[in-house]
Amino acid sequence: MKRNKASSIILLAVSILSGTSAYSGGFSLKGTTWERAAASAACKPDPLLLYSLALQESGHAVKRGFVAPHPYALRNAPSGAHYPETLDDAKLVLQRYIAEDRLTDIGIMQINYRWNAHRVKDPHELLNMEVNIRVAADILCESIRSNPVDLQLAIGGYHTMNPKRNVQARAYAQSVLKIWRSLKRLNAGA
Repeated sequence: MKRNKASSIILLAVSILSGTSAYSGGFSLKGTTWERAAASAACKPDPLLLYSLALQESGHAVKRGFVAPHPYALRNAPSGAHYPETLDDAKLVLQRYIAEDRLTDIGIMQINYRWNAHRVKDPHELLNMEVNIRVAADILCESIRSNPVDLQLAIGGYHTMNPKRNVQARAYAQSVLKIWRSLKRLNAGA
């Protein structure tokens, strides 16, 4: 995907906080990385669900009342959240974050390196939006397979599959479902 198209998808501002339509023409992910990742995943999740997860995971304000997922978001316990402006900056910060703690969340979908390092050869691959979203789709499909009759736990499993943390998983899922419903309403106008 060319940089301009990727940037326009990432920077598309969606008004989730207020629950109102930020884009009167609708909202569509047709032909994007989100659609390709969903189509290639085993469970074929809705691309809007993947985007909803991204908003929950790396969403940040792009202007007053609008949020968008951040392609290079990084987070760990010692240093907290960081939103590098460029890929080069993200690579430098990522090296430091992983040296501090392998429990580091990487990229637009906040892939946790400790639990998902086996999915890539190098952690820097997770700064590639296409790779990051594909890995996220695989993780979501694994969670859906583990919880096929409970949508909340299936979505919440993206956040944690620890049965002792089902309350947190359900709360996480409720937030994602709220975003997903908002995006579906916007998508209906596309």
